[in-house]
Amino acid sequence: MNKSHTLLNGWTLIAHKSYKLYSNENSYVLIDQDGVLSMQFTATEQDFEIIHSEYDLRVKMIPAFKTIKILNVPEEV
Repeated sequence: MNKSHTLLNGWTLIAHKSYKLYSNENSYVLIDQDGVLSMQFTATEQDFEIIHSEYDLRVKMIPAFKTIKILNVPEEV
């Protein structure tokens, strides 16, 4: 199940509900279910920039809707 997070400047992040999102103004970090930093990014009026991401993180960006979707789904144990 996914959860939608409203970001500044009209952006939206969609990720599995187990991910946690923390922000400081327009800078964000996304933490996975294991407490690992999955992605650090910024979202301004004009752009979305990934500063760091895990090697296997799959991200889909839809610029027309200012939407970022994390495609990874955690394995259930």
